Order: sequence, then C-alpha cells, then structure tokens
Amino acid sequence: MISFPPSLDCELGRFLLSHYRVPYEERRHAFGFSIFPTLWHGFTLLFPLVYSDSYRLDTVRKMIDYFDPLCPADRNLLLTAAEQTSIEGDWTAFNSTLGGATAVFAYYHLLPHRKIMIRPLSEGTPSFEAFAVRWAYPIFAALLRLLLRLSDSRATAALEQVRTVVKSVDERLAGGRRYLAGDRFSLSDMAFAVALAPLVLPNNNGAAIPSLAEMPAAMQSVNAELRARPAGRFALRIYEDHRKGTP
Repeated sequence: MISFPPSLDCELGRFLLSHYRVPYEERRHAFGFSIFPTLWHGFTLLFPLVYSDSYRLDTVRKMIDYFDPLCPADRNLLLTAAEQTSIEGDWTAFNSTLGGATAVFAYYHLLPHRKIMIRPLSEGTPSFEAFAVRWAYPIFAALLRLLLRLSDSRATAALEQVRTVVKSVDERLAGGRRYLAGDRFSLSDMAFAVALAPLVLPNNNGAAIPSLAEMPAAMQSVNAELRARPAGRFALRIYEDHRKGTP
C-alpha cells in the first residue's frame, strides 16, 4: 500500500486491510512524492494505492467493493442488502462530510506549527523525502493550505460540521445500541471512527498525527469536548475493539 502518513483515507485503508485480514506492506511517502510510485504501480495520482499482481485499487471505496464480497460473511462491512442503504448514507456523511471537516479543522490549526508537523508529514518516508519536508516545510504547508482552501472561516464552519455529525451520532446511540447499522460492526462504524480519530486520538491509530500534548490549545479543547460525548466514546471503543493491530 502506497500512503501519505497522516491521511484519513490511508488510515481507513489500513483499518480495512487489517479487518479483511489482507497481508500488506505499507510504503509511506511525503505529500507530492507519492505521485511517482502511484503512477508507476497503479497509473494513478491517487493514494492510498493498494496493488498486487491481480488488482490495482486506488481509493478506499475500491478496496471495499473488491474485498468485501471475498471476505467471510461474518466479517463483511456492508452487511445485508436491507442495511446497505443506511450504510451508504453513512459512508457519505462520515467519509466525505465528517472526514473533510476534520481535515480542514485539524490542518488549519496544525500547519502553523512547523516543529510539530514535520514528523507527521514525513514519518516512515524515505530519508530524502523526510529531508525535503524539513528543508522545505513552508512549501509543503502552502500546498496543503491551497488544496484544502484553509481559512479562519472555513475552519470555524468545519468545526460546526463536525459537531453536527457528532450530534447525529449521539442521538443514534441514545437507545444504548452498540453499532450504527445492524447488530454488528460495519462500514458505518469504521468510517465514523476513522473520520473522528484525529480529534479524539484513539489508541491503535496507525496514522501519523501529533500527540495531544503537542497540539495547540484549540485542538486540545475540542479533544476534551468530543471525548466526553457518546459519539466520541463510541469512536474510541471502535478502535479499542476492532483495530487491534497497526501493521
């Protein structure tokens, strides 16, 4: 798997492969450098890219659609046909809406802190890529700011979007249910936990992110807020119960 260390989709890819029990080797690359191996191995600019002699999967959705029908019935994440409409709605709400909002809020507050962010942006990458991140950090930060269109107003709106989605999950959990769709672990639960992970900081998270102590006050405050809510505790439990290893 070719990945970018702090990417939410790359963490979701790790979680998926671990859950489906697909052995893999992860090759991490700094932002921008990943285009060379993804083009070479998958004819794509996208990451994560999972490839073998028999497949080239350059989005997490392609991973799900490929591996889910092949896994044992008790491990499939799309559950039954009756539950798939709900799960597909959650996929959009969590992977796209919540994940996008989390990324905007987190990068807005973290990118100004060069010393904190050099490690997450380069952890596990080839030495020359890690050197490039250290030497040209302002360029990498500027590219991420441009791509995510970061601004104070967008970060504020992103946090409100996070709270809106979290409130909806709080309400779904109010009756004491353990999972969001059906009576066992599904893609709904995984997608929500991964999208919220940079803000609640679960154990077993395979993404490269700063520690709570390193984070600026705004993110520490949001971490405390979300960990106190039912949805935040739910995300932590999903990681604890279902993300046992971080290969």
